[in-house]
Amino acid sequence: MQAQPAADWAYLQKELPPIPYFDDWQKRTGELPPDFTQMPKSARPLPLLTTLRGGSPHPVTAAEWPERRAELRGLVERWILGDAPPAPGNVRAVIESKTAEATHEVWTLRLEFGPDHAAKLPCWLWVPHGAKDAPLPVFVTDAPRTAQFGVPALKAGKLAILIYGANDRDDASKAYKDLFGEFGWEDLRRRGWSASRALDWLTTLDFVDPQRIYIGGHSRSAKAALAAAAFDDRFAGVIASSPGGGGGSMNFVLSDQYYFYASAEGLTRNYPTWRVPRLRFFTGRENQLPADNHMIYALVAPRPLLMSTALHDSVEHTWGIERVFESLRDVYSLLGQPGNLGLRYRPGLHAPDEGAYAAFNEFLLQAIDRKNIAEAFPYQPYHPWDYKAWAAAHPPARPPSRLPADAGREQVVERVRWLLGDAPPPTALRPEFKEPAAAGQPAKLVYGNGLVGDLYYPPAPLRTAGQKLPAVLWLGPFNTAVSYRLGPGFVGEAASALFTKAGFALMSYDPIATRDRHEERRVFYEKHPDWSLMGKMVQDARDALAGLAARPDVDPTRIYVVGYAMGGMVASYLMALDERPAGAVMVAGFTPFRTDTDDRGTGGVRRWSHDYGWLPRLGTFVGREQEIPVDFDQILAAAAPKPMLVIAPRRDWHSTHAEVAAAVAAAQRAYRAGGAAGALTLESPDRWLEYNESMQTQTVDWLRQQLARP
Repeated sequence: MQAQPAADWAYLQKELPPIPYFDDWQKRTGELPPDFTQMPKSARPLPLLTTLRGGSPHPVTAAEWPERRAELRGLVERWILGDAPPAPGNVRAVIESKTAEATHEVWTLRLEFGPDHAAKLPCWLWVPHGAKDAPLPVFVTDAPRTAQFGVPALKAGKLAILIYGANDRDDASKAYKDLFGEFGWEDLRRRGWSASRALDWLTTLDFVDPQRIYIGGHSRSAKAALAAAAFDDRFAGVIASSPGGGGGSMNFVLSDQYYFYASAEGLTRNYPTWRVPRLRFFTGRENQLPADNHMIYALVAPRPLLMSTALHDSVEHTWGIERVFESLRDVYSLLGQPGNLGLRYRPGLHAPDEGAYAAFNEFLLQAIDRKNIAEAFPYQPYHPWDYKAWAAAHPPARPPSRLPADAGREQVVERVRWLLGDAPPPTALRPEFKEPAAAGQPAKLVYGNGLVGDLYYPPAPLRTAGQKLPAVLWLGPFNTAVSYRLGPGFVGEAASALFTKAGFALMSYDPIATRDRHEERRVFYEKHPDWSLMGKMVQDARDALAGLAARPDVDPTRIYVVGYAMGGMVASYLMALDERPAGAVMVAGFTPFRTDTDDRGTGGVRRWSHDYGWLPRLGTFVGREQEIPVDFDQILAAAAPKPMLVIAPRRDWHSTHAEVAAAVAAAQRAYRAGGAAGALTLESPDRWLEYNESMQTQTVDWLRQQLARP
């Protein structure tokens, strides 16, 4: 037994909740985690068009794509979806009934295949009247609700639809899982393989055009559709409506708890049968997965593909979707079919709306007629950013020099302001207060330049008339869909309870680029080319503080800031620049700039400049990080003597814990020199990146301790 994999497994056994499906698999196979010390790290989607030749990166040409595609298939099978049996070659249909509807005929049938035709798969085929006049395209899906994608074309006599038994009708395929021998396929791969058996039969029908059989679905059905088309080239195109994470549209490396989305641990805990169990070994190590979900999409290329998601989709976020789309666009361009790829955003939540159904029908008609999908669904990103173009338009003036370790607060503040960019003149409005619209809902506070925050109050037993309440300003992570929620599955009210039950008023709001502020992000750099998104976030937080402090029922001397991930970084700058906060808690908020080089596996400082566009001025220091004018040891020290708690999970791959601890230690020396020893503390839970219940309790306990101080 290798020492490191054994140690990693012992840690996971101690920290992970029991999942019988996973635990049984591990005991049966004896498989241990891979040796992560020998595996590379990448904070970005793995390159689709680069492979290794002789140990060196090699750009893939169009002629080499078939070889690279086979490599990607192997990676997806091994690490995400599992392998599957070959086609059985003996599919037959038993037609149970045919029923006439106004515009089409409904066939109820059962497919039989495999050893002694023991595998059974129920199906329903909707055939428009007059179908035998010409070979018809077919849309394949696994649920009646997603069959609606093609109903208008069906009624117009242009399309047949086949529904195969999967999704909520998955008992049939579960029954034949072990019929074909030992394979690593799990639910998503098996459902996709089932779709291929439906296709086997469809291609035997005279009135079906075998070159125009499409597949698609929504959510879990979209995952199955992608799994089918990725391993069966006969499917002519795919509709992927909000497939989400883990076999869908969201890369694991872009949807962990940094974004409050579905991490490898969360997905394998809640849906253990969907993907290969070994995926659970990558809990907190998403940046070391050898495969990711954009590879599944790439296996569809260059066939017509429509990606679709909602702005407030709880299983996807727009920033991650756009990173996946752009990586796929390169593949489609290499293969000479850039017009076959489209992305459609829709308003609202996870469920498709009527506009989505119409759009999916339009995609099918466009694909059937071999028209340009990209023109019908033009790419209009909400997070447009081209660092090279920005840098070309902003030739670097001489940046400030690096501050010495003992620099004073004024010098630190000057460097921080330079880093955040040139803010426009303030146009702050007088804060306005709006009572809750109904019981249990937050009050509304209009502040800053017309921004709206939610203000939650402690329950009545914890309040007295005329009391001035302590308050918390919550700064959440980069959750583009649902903004400031306190984690997956928590609505705002549940998030607020963490603090309001402790006697604090709580204020939070949507940061730029999240929830209802997508359009503001889209045009931000057009309006403010010399500012920065992080500068805007910090300004919004300062305006929120001003609005909160103006409330007559809030004690302006006892307003605390709590920030997680992106919000933690905002909090660090806020504490250095603003006198109003009484203290702060920062959870997984930073790693020092000067040691955050490209080889750390965190994304390096270039993530803030090149990837997110949060701090463009950092981009000039990529490769010479030691010259960065200011760093977090000095930023933390600038907040002295105000109390601060830094919670830095040791296994957070977005940071380097030893460097975080060193930065805090350096700032603590400044605190001691100023007579505030003990006011800055560091907690280092031995966990991966998350804001779990233990850390939340730690936050509230610390806040209560501050209130108890004289």
